[in-house]
Amino acid sequence: MNQEYLQRMKEMLKDEYGAYEESLDRPLRRGFRVNPLKCTDEELFAWMKLDHEKSPFAKHGYYTDAKAGIGFTPAYLCGMFYMQEPSASAAVTVLDPQPGMMVADLCAAPGSKSTQILELLQDQGMLVSNEIDGRRCQILNENIERNGAANAVILNADTKDIADAFPCFFDAVLCDAPCSGEGMFRKSEDAVNDWSQANVEKCAALQKEILENAYRCLKPGGTLVYSTCTFSKQEDEMNAAWFVQQHADMEIEPIDVPFGRHAFDCGSGTEQALRIFPMDGGEGHFICRMHKRGDAGTEKHRLMQGTAVSKEILAQINAILAEPYPYIYQRNDRIYGGIAPFYDCGRCHISRYQVYLGEVKKNNRFEPDHAMAMSVISRFRIQTELDDEMLAKYMHGEQLPIVCEKGFCALTWHGIAVGLGKSDGRCIKNKYPKRLRTR
Repeated sequence: MNQEYLQRMKEMLKDEYGAYEESLDRPLRRGFRVNPLKCTDEELFAWMKLDHEKSPFAKHGYYTDAKAGIGFTPAYLCGMFYMQEPSASAAVTVLDPQPGMMVADLCAAPGSKSTQILELLQDQGMLVSNEIDGRRCQILNENIERNGAANAVILNADTKDIADAFPCFFDAVLCDAPCSGEGMFRKSEDAVNDWSQANVEKCAALQKEILENAYRCLKPGGTLVYSTCTFSKQEDEMNAAWFVQQHADMEIEPIDVPFGRHAFDCGSGTEQALRIFPMDGGEGHFICRMHKRGDAGTEKHRLMQGTAVSKEILAQINAILAEPYPYIYQRNDRIYGGIAPFYDCGRCHISRYQVYLGEVKKNNRFEPDHAMAMSVISRFRIQTELDDEMLAKYMHGEQLPIVCEKGFCALTWHGIAVGLGKSDGRCIKNKYPKRLRTR
């Protein structure tokens, strides 16, 4: 391990350095969060044998010693839980999003914090989840689709464009910024090998830029949480102090949680921020909660301009669903549904706008998408419950010899949608995406 880094940690931790050094030799603790949009904690543990020990970092968070392969289990593929290093959930716990809020997660991939925010919003309000890297944005999309929330907008954009599109819009903003990753050393050999002081300085500069954009899109009266998974004061306390010094209306707030420790005093109240070291039951996190003073205005945000959805297409969608979506939006031949208005996103590239319901095909025929079935808001008129044997066949891509009413149907396991099928009355044609099928 880099000697310059170790010397800095010795100076920072003083008498605790030995405990930190010892922690590096201990194995990484795995964890998961139960998704309350899909099931309760008790239901998951009744349906699936899953080793677990409660984590202090999130309401539905747990440590586990479960072996590799857990991500291919039916409960995971249904979106009933999400694998996450336990202390990584701490930033959202500190943000504390409430149902009905407008929230932004500016650096979101792979989606652990975005899915946690969506679970706390309880399908009320909206989350704008952003990832600037296109490949990572696709992973974010898949994880939010599995989560089942109906109020997520996924953007593939620079945070500057988000600030331009949503000025003073969000009640809460999470800025989990790209960092030098010192808290990832037990998890990633690449993080160890890639460390350099030059990279620390590069990250610190980028974090300042993202923080400025977070400020611009935060409402007066709103909450901003700045977090990293690194130990560098330059990226943590010093950036937080710099930021509040730049903005007289921003103040660092105390954090009242049963985990972690006070951060270092680098001025402007940074000692009220939170640090988690490996000795504290996590990996490595810095979390600073800030308040933007002032009163939010009443200005309305512009809505997206799209194609009016024809009565014929609406009739086809409503023939599939028992309850209509509150909002429907059409862009070219793609149809989206949601529980919030479709707000204009300016120059930002939209990867997903709430729930992708499906596509208008030739002869004005609506073809539903897997994402429509996975949404917890979708109530299909035709639903077919699968046992373990039929579920395995379905996830393998096989046609199912099940007799049910003709039409598109949601296939469920323990009442939770796992995907889409189409019945001809005698059997169900498999609509499970090829990219997800088991081998």
